[in-house]
Amino acid sequence: MEQKSKFDKVMGAWDILVIAFGAMIGWGWVINSGDWITTAGFMGSMIAMLIGGLMVFFVGLTYAELTSAMPQCGGEHVFSYRAMGPTGSFVCTWMIILGYVATAAFEATALPTVITYLFPDFNQVYLYTIAGKDIYLTTVLLGVGFAVLITFINIRGAKAAAILQTVLTAIISIAGILLVVGSAVNGDSSNITGQMWESGSGSTLGSVFKVACMTPFLFIGFDVIPQAAEEINVPYKKIGKIMLLSIVLAVAWYLLIIFAVCYIMPQSAIAQEMSSQNGLVSAKAIEIAFRSPLMGKVLIIGGLCGIITSWNSFLMGGSRALYSMGESLMIPKKFGELGKHKTPTAAIILCGIACVAAPFFGRGVLVWLVDAASFGCVIAYMFVSISFCILRKKKPEMARPYKVKAGKFVGFMAVLMAGFMVLLYIVPASFSAALVWQEWIVVGIWLALGVFFYFYSKKKYGTEFGRDIFIVEDGGKSEEQEVTVLPNAKYPNRHFVITVGCEYGSGGPQIAKMVADKLGIEYYNRDLVDKVVAQIGVDKGLVEEADTKKGVRYAFDTSYGVRYANLSNRVIDAQFQAINNFANKSSCVIVGRSSDYILRNRNDVLNVFIYAPQEDEIAEVMKEKGLKNMHKAKEEWESVDKAQHARHEYITGKKRGDRHTRSMLIDSSILGWDETADVIIDMIDRKFQQEDAMQLKKEA
Repeated sequence: MEQKSKFDKVMGAWDILVIAFGAMIGWGWVINSGDWITTAGFMGSMIAMLIGGLMVFFVGLTYAELTSAMPQCGGEHVFSYRAMGPTGSFVCTWMIILGYVATAAFEATALPTVITYLFPDFNQVYLYTIAGKDIYLTTVLLGVGFAVLITFINIRGAKAAAILQTVLTAIISIAGILLVVGSAVNGDSSNITGQMWESGSGSTLGSVFKVACMTPFLFIGFDVIPQAAEEINVPYKKIGKIMLLSIVLAVAWYLLIIFAVCYIMPQSAIAQEMSSQNGLVSAKAIEIAFRSPLMGKVLIIGGLCGIITSWNSFLMGGSRALYSMGESLMIPKKFGELGKHKTPTAAIILCGIACVAAPFFGRGVLVWLVDAASFGCVIAYMFVSISFCILRKKKPEMARPYKVKAGKFVGFMAVLMAGFMVLLYIVPASFSAALVWQEWIVVGIWLALGVFFYFYSKKKYGTEFGRDIFIVEDGGKSEEQEVTVLPNAKYPNRHFVITVGCEYGSGGPQIAKMVADKLGIEYYNRDLVDKVVAQIGVDKGLVEEADTKKGVRYAFDTSYGVRYANLSNRVIDAQFQAINNFANKSSCVIVGRSSDYILRNRNDVLNVFIYAPQEDEIAEVMKEKGLKNMHKAKEEWESVDKAQHARHEYITGKKRGDRHTRSMLIDSSILGWDETADVIIDMIDRKFQQEDAMQLKKEA
């Protein structure tokens, strides 16, 4: 189902960089640095971060290419849909939503915890205890209050959320830079040499992997960019580069934090701080570096901002993923609608409700959610990596403004490393992060909800379940697209496209071929089928039938079997790309396929519609098909014409012969095919003459 984007493009390059980077640096570097160092030592922690960063970078390369090729709200949902169909897309998107929503909910409990570091007496009015953690009224009220505030900001618009992100990321960066600079000035290299390696889990390698398992949670955030792709006002090629830059910056950030802590604090000091009540090694390091307890408060404030940046990003990502599923009718369609601020209000409110509920359960329960969230994200990463490989094979002609070099190697490494991370969460081992039984219950409940919505939506929406929504912003080329314009014989200095729509039996394709031959330009008709076959890798007979057959169910057609589900939409999608490529390459004549609509925003297009009296068209069908029986010829004519009308109306929302979408309508029976072709060429001559006259007048 093709449609124009409903979102406003309000975010620039800086906005999306801080959204991704702010989400990735978050709060983990403040509370977890001591855990990394005491588990694997200085060098082990550095290697673990590089392993995790390398995995995420390979996955990020696949995201970068796919986002530039399909810049559509939903990110993972769209990528996996085009590669695997509705079921694969449902699983992938459902798991990434677990990652986003659970992480956002965790931040609602983490924020009050940070406040208690700043104000030790903040916890007041004991309520109850869950999973060994006491719940207080003050922490609940604070968490709920911030959840409502951040939800409101996101409802107001992506730009408002991006502004908040920019301010808070700047504060985090200042706090981190102060730690690194202070440690570099007042630290001692002997502190590092005394804690190069640790083997708390039994072996050095095991310790490194133990820390590496923590990294997916740290690097979640770059994937928010494709979720909000329709709201980004940046060239598609640049979006991919910004995504990769955010990953590189995040990896560099964590490496610098590990260096700073180890350079200023010896092993004994780190161990002593870890045994204290707070265990905030990073905060203690900056206190030592500047010889001031006040600086520890400054760093904690930076961490506090990190909680909000992560919260803000994941609320944005989770709501867009829910929106994409709602738009495809995989969950109730209410979630696929935008509010008055052009944001997915219902989806944002649902994520906000999860965040409002979180403080009532406390950190003990939410730790289980975070581990389940990390598992959900690596599952989604694996699906996206597999989708990258599938689309490289199935759609080699797909426009990819940012195309990764050595695609097979990148795809293989992304699948391998993401798959390895998935195994570390499943298989118990001394160095793994295998989920505990409480976390498996969380995952199980989430999967059960997914199964419920899957079958509920299939029953409620029927063949519309999992409908393919693909966004076409305009009919022209993007600024990143390279175009090779080939000259034409009659007008070597002109570039133009003639689209020819026609009724069956009116001679439209034959007349279009005459026009192309007389002008010395390219002609495209059945070539489009070959192009689609090459692009989506499906048998030519199936493509031709999906391209023309009567009564096709465009939303979710399983008449060819599960492998070819939604084949008609895949054919339409591929034809959109092929038609734009043909129009950009050289002057040409394109027959049918709603090409007038696809190229509607170009100013170098002449749209022609050819028709004839019904009896003449039926007579031509008899001649073309070698039919002797007029009744059979009429049935053939009605069948084809009806299918063509249905297809055009499905794609464009308009009737095929609507005069408002055509430059000229002409009855081919009046002058005959050859002279009809001459009339079309005469129209082109007059159009160019008029343009030249207007240009001369303007220059005068």
